[in-house]
Amino acid sequence: MHKPVLIAALASVILPAVVARAQLQVTEMNGTLFPGNYSTLPTSTAFGKDEILGGSLPIHKIPNVRDGIYGNSNSWIGDSPDSFIGVSFGGTPVPVAQFAFGRDNTGQFADRSGGTFTLQYTTTPNPDVNTPADQWLNIGAITQSSNDGGAFSSAKRHAFSFPSVNATGMRVLTPDGADIDELEFTSVFVKPTITLALVGGSLDPVKDIALDQNGGVAFAKDVLQGFPAHNIPHLNDGIYGNPNSWIGNSEDAFAAVKFALPQQINRIAFGRDNTGQFLDRADGYYLVQYTKDLNPDASTPDANWLTIGPVFIDAAAADRELRHEYTFDPVAGATALRLIAPGNGIGSGRAIDELEVYAIPEPGSALLLVAGGALAGLRRRRR
Repeated sequence: MHKPVLIAALASVILPAVVARAQLQVTEMNGTLFPGNYSTLPTSTAFGKDEILGGSLPIHKIPNVRDGIYGNSNSWIGDSPDSFIGVSFGGTPVPVAQFAFGRDNTGQFADRSGGTFTLQYTTTPNPDVNTPADQWLNIGAITQSSNDGGAFSSAKRHAFSFPSVNATGMRVLTPDGADIDELEFTSVFVKPTITLALVGGSLDPVKDIALDQNGGVAFAKDVLQGFPAHNIPHLNDGIYGNPNSWIGNSEDAFAAVKFALPQQINRIAFGRDNTGQFLDRADGYYLVQYTKDLNPDASTPDANWLTIGPVFIDAAAADRELRHEYTFDPVAGATALRLIAPGNGIGSGRAIDELEVYAIPEPGSALLLVAGGALAGLRRRRR
């Protein structure tokens, strides 16, 4: 029973805590066009360095990124290793704080979505394909795997928020042959529902309500067969590392933990390999959900799971494999938490070595504690 305490002590030595906050934070998966999308305004224009096959394929032309239509037939594909695509808003800067893009939000195609996409802005009036490179400023980069599969594939539309900038135009530097169906920009800043607070660190063996010794019970949609090192019970055994991890075996596989009692939760942590040995199977888009069902398990209907928010692990991050800790507004009455992971099977399935969940006292419980403390004090005074 002392095992997690020992792990925590070791982790504090070999894995110093490093706070990391992303410039681009994912706020939505899939979804639809932003209200007030600058790209579709009549005064906006699309521009790009090039088009595949010189534009001979009409379904992959530059204007398609601002036509308001998702899908392969209304997309753009670049034709060089350093291609880019962008939208000009005109001669007067406008505030921009959120951005969305995808390869094919209809879900039909998932190719041409991997690689590093760099978002830039300019204040040069009426920017176009000839605006010099030194007049573009970086906001941030997104590196994602291709063909993740499932409902939250990298090919689907994803929205990101960032500190607001005043811009006359935005552009995205793309990998060779990347496909984008829509570029969306808006001034509305959307606070991420779930926020990265810490990279590294270790579990708290007393407060981690997912831990097996604290009554947590792990379950999952499925598990990769034939690999004992990647079993479901490893999700909450208190041991970090690849030999004590879980890997799913289908698109949108999920890992979950049931709590001993309903809880008010506001913090989770998970990682691929917090020892830092393995870097693969870590990146992609994950979705955090909870349920209030009294006896949740792998068969609990999807409709009974409530979404807390999405998170994104960047494939380019040097610490992508380490434990990532996230905070969010408290949700009450949670009986279990699940994490939908990208990929499927041994080819692309993601690995999780430990799934941690942290609670704060329910409002009713807190009142009882205060009342109990007051009563005890009154009794002491009477004595």
